[in-house]
Amino acid sequence: MKKLILGTMIASTLFSVRTFAGEINVDGQRVDTNVDITDGKAVVSARDLLEAMNYAVNWDSETKTINAQNNSNVTLDNKGDLEDAKPIFGLGDYFKADTFTGDVYLNNIANEGEVSIANVTFDEGCINDWHVHDHVQILMGTMGRGYAQMEGQEAEEINVGDVVVIPAGTKHWHGAAKDSQFTHISVSGPVAEGMEAFGTNWLEPVDKAEYDKLS
Repeated sequence: MKKLILGTMIASTLFSVRTFAGEINVDGQRVDTNVDITDGKAVVSARDLLEAMNYAVNWDSETKTINAQNNSNVTLDNKGDLEDAKPIFGLGDYFKADTFTGDVYLNNIANEGEVSIANVTFDEGCINDWHVHDHVQILMGTMGRGYAQMEGQEAEEINVGDVVVIPAGTKHWHGAAKDSQFTHISVSGPVAEGMEAFGTNWLEPVDKAEYDKLS
């Protein structure tokens, strides 16, 4: 990959003839950038290409270096600014509700029939109140570190790649660890058979002293 990017950069510097626009696809998805074909060499934007491959890209003006971090192995090096976080499905829109203890961003990925999928990003130390759904909820950690707890059970740590299944009608809460921003994908199924369709019932806040005991 490094050789490919270096090659494209050199090509853009040395050649300037027979150039025309093309396009590039990554995993079947078109990258929103120009592809210039110069003397048989494809010259593309390093940033656009890397971001399409799920890399966070930064330019170090002092060292004149492109720094790329693979978001599949996320490190939340955004200096504490949640707006600079780059979860795999995008940060989405700021979501403010009294049922969350801090800043949250929400990106609704899909909604088909009675199944919805959302990307939820919590600022560090932010969790939601105890609540109950009329449907099963599946949480999949994709960035950072967080927790989920079902009533009567110990809080369960969620890391990247972990999956937590919360049955319909189960009182629970979830959110970020005290020292880490956290993103999970939330998959919500249809109303469970035999249950009244109420969506989500919000309950009391999580006991702060109990949350603070979590590492």
